[in-house]
Amino acid sequence: MELIIVESPTKARTLTRFLKGDYRVEATMGHIRDLPKAALGVDVEHDFTPSYVIPKL
Repeated sequence: MELIIVESPTKARTLTRFLKGDYRVEATMGHIRDLPKAALGVDVEHDFTPSYVIPKL
């Protein structure tokens, strides 16, 4: 079985209709991770590497 994770339930339903075979599509209903609000979010000195945070619910 292959798992595909998308943000919205509507996208999950749409993909489920189009995918054939052994696929499971699940929605997170929000961001899994985000850029920090209190900082730039990227390290400009190291090839603009993103700095992710996990949002609190």
